[in-house]
Amino acid sequence: MILFKEKGGTKMFKKIKKRKPNYVIILSALIVLVSVISILLFTETNELKTSEILAIATAIIGVISLGNEMRRGKNLAEAEFLVNLNNIFTSNDDYKEAYIALDSYDFQTKPDLTLTNSTISNYLTFFETFYLLIKRKVITISMVDDLFSYRFFIAVHNPHIQKVKIFKSPENFKNIFCLEKMWMEYRIENKLSLFKPEYSFKIVFDDYKCEGEYSNYLHD
Repeated sequence: MILFKEKGGTKMFKKIKKRKPNYVIILSALIVLVSVISILLFTETNELKTSEILAIATAIIGVISLGNEMRRGKNLAEAEFLVNLNNIFTSNDDYKEAYIALDSYDFQTKPDLTLTNSTISNYLTFFETFYLLIKRKVITISMVDDLFSYRFFIAVHNPHIQKVKIFKSPENFKNIFCLEKMWMEYRIENKLSLFKPEYSFKIVFDDYKCEGEYSNYLHD
């Protein structure tokens, strides 16, 4: 199966990885095998009876299956969350207008954007909520990185956005400062490409800082 993946303003194809083997079935089979071997080795004088060994094996398999179902449920919940989040982004007129302008921005001439202040603010506010959700461990960067990293960095590493919004009133964008730092470190650590790193806050803003501790939110 092929999926579209957004990167660098273009759409590229990304192959889905081959499905991993079902470790629950493998592990369950091993437990049954061990139980059978145990039964064959035990005699009538042993403390454990055949029925007890089978009961233990059944209980263990049940716990493993329950854990697997919980993991599947979590994965489905995450997928549904991302779908809803993407729908919110793509259905909002301000976000679409800002994205089109940012995606086609000419970093050679560095023109002023015609976006209104409210449109820019709305776009940045959408990503501010990411930091709050990450801080509360509702989501992780790895969850949103593929779908939203480019959309985030074309805004925060845009010189016009930095000039008229972020650096003009840094006290109003504390979450953006922390999210940019966190997301940059995540992509560097995972050897992922960076969008216009020469415009990172650390390089272009003298009063750059991220208040508060966020290192615990960097990893899943």
